[in-house]
Amino acid sequence: MLVLSRKIGEVITIGNTIKITILSYDRGIVRVGIEAPKDIPVHRKEVYDRIIELNRQATQVTPDALRNALGSLQQTHAPKQPNKEATPL
Repeated sequence: MLVLSRKIGEVITIGNTIKITILSYDRGIVRVGIEAPKDIPVHRKEVYDRIIELNRQATQVTPDALRNALGSLQQTHAPKQPNKEATPL
């Protein structure tokens, strides 16, 4: 692990495309600004961990559970058939 000391306003670069700027420090909290290309996801650790967990759970879904879920969606979003008896001539 690389450990750096930076002052407010100073920048850390990662490769050619990522810049980390120290924005402020107040009562033990450091505010950091991160500039990265849109194709590079940037998340807080707890958010990233949740994404990984949800992806892991998604891989555990059985084909039957997926078919049931799709069937439920199709029933709730199916277009309504017109009532032939109520249609005026």
